Amino acid sequence: LVPHSIFSFLEIARHWKKGAFHRIAGHVLQVMVNKNPVKHLAFQEYSPQFPHKKGTVGYAGRPSGPAWYVSTQDNVRNHGPGSQQDHNPHEADSCFGKVVVGFDDVVQRIKKVDGKEFISDAKKHVLIKSMHILVPADNSENQFVEWIEPLF
Repeated sequence: LVPHSIFSFLEIARHWKKGAFHRIAGHVLQVMVNKNPVKHLAFQEYSPQFPHKKGTVGYAGRPSGPAWYVSTQDNVRNHGPGSQQDHNPHEADSCFGKVVVGFDDVVQRIKKVDGKEFISDAKKHVLIKSMHILVPADNSENQFVEWIEPLF
């Protein structure tokens, strides 16, 4: 549905060095990405088959990425087609993933961090120390294993 966006996020995760939740808004928790070779998407990419619903993950900014956010509410109106530019009713933030574990506990704890909107005090940022790409385990819908990059 959004292959460029997904590939870019996998590259962000694969090369993860440093980043943190640095914006706690009423509708999103936004992550800044530091020291990563992925600078931004080459183009905006959106599929109406994957709208910005509560718990989804999308890219922030123009051009989008590498900053990304978790939607803490339905954000179709805020980040869907036509939401960011009046002169372009088709452009939207790319929505490329969904929080599958931790939305009801981890995301809710991050929302309670002292500070609202962009947090200027870096000591209050919620650090992301590492990122791992997980894939479904063999013959299992609910178990995941870490993806190991093939050696070519």
